[in-house]
Amino acid sequence: MGKADMNRLIRILATACCLATWSGLVQGAQYTIPVGLLYYTPGATSNYVFPRSGTARAPFCTENIPYGKQYNVVGNYLGSRSWWFTIRVNEPAIVTLYEREGRGTAQLKVSPIGMRKTAYSGWNGGSISGDTCIESLYFGDSIAEKSISSNGAIEMMIKPGSSSKFTYALAFELLDPYSVKPGVYSARGGYQFSRDEIEMNTTTDYNGPGGPKTSPYIPNLSLVVGHVFKIDMPYTSVSLTQFDQNEDIFAGKVRFRVQSNERYSIKMTCSSPSSATPQGNCNFAGTQMELATQARFPEQGRTFNLQHNIPTYIDGADFTGSIYEYPGYIDFTLSKIREHGETGKTYFDIVSLTFEADF
Repeated sequence: MGKADMNRLIRILATACCLATWSGLVQGAQYTIPVGLLYYTPGATSNYVFPRSGTARAPFCTENIPYGKQYNVVGNYLGSRSWWFTIRVNEPAIVTLYEREGRGTAQLKVSPIGMRKTAYSGWNGGSISGDTCIESLYFGDSIAEKSISSNGAIEMMIKPGSSSKFTYALAFELLDPYSVKPGVYSARGGYQFSRDEIEMNTTTDYNGPGGPKTSPYIPNLSLVVGHVFKIDMPYTSVSLTQFDQNEDIFAGKVRFRVQSNERYSIKMTCSSPSSATPQGNCNFAGTQMELATQARFPEQGRTFNLQHNIPTYIDGADFTGSIYEYPGYIDFTLSKIREHGETGKTYFDIVSLTFEADF
């Protein structure tokens, strides 16, 4: 929740809540990939998402660094260390994620782009096939990676050796991000790669038929789509001047800028409850002069009347669908000056404006 007051320093408060995410385990899954919680900030220059913590490392190909990470594989290789082990990465997967409070779904494109095997000792040799941007065959460290823009498969055939460890380079892209509401999204039960996406198998002979094929599993695939609520209102005072040569009306305005991907409210509060009029305006400076307040948005062509202590909600695609801050004005209009004001006297009063995000 965010708040900002006009008559004192603007304060933005953030409340973090517990994240309820889906998790599960595919029966018999030999290799799992702990990815960690992925994050997307609306309005970001890229739709690719990453975890903010964990042990993920950058890919080896420079061109892939803005898009993917290397993720450790958890699982024990079953079989002789001298057998041949084949890893194949191919086409991307499109995974549906579900928002925890039923606010909709998100489509996440998961692209396998490479693999790595490290070992304490073993054997040289093997092969790498496909259109790679980097490849290396060495018993202690074998690498194969393709460009994020490549649609073809790459394959690495190696001998695991002793104390072998594996990593996969994966890229996660949020599709159509502007249609995704803020929230926490998860794949129900995690995500099991198909053999068309990632395939692993063992064979006792280089040219042999190969043993049972398997694919890795992501136990918890979850994405946080963040809330955006920005208020820039540097003014703390305004001077009212005669409006359009009308001596009975004085007016003034203050400018602000706002961006929010959820609806928000603006609440005006008079200096004291007793100064509020039945119409929701304020009796000004202890007199019967009446101050009316409006929020005006020129780009959207909308104006809202603000009434004492009643939140006015700002909603709709014109207000919450922008990836940029847009301008607004708080217009003050003071009336009944001839009837209740005193010539030559200066009056001042305080009203509070509270901007509050509705999430």
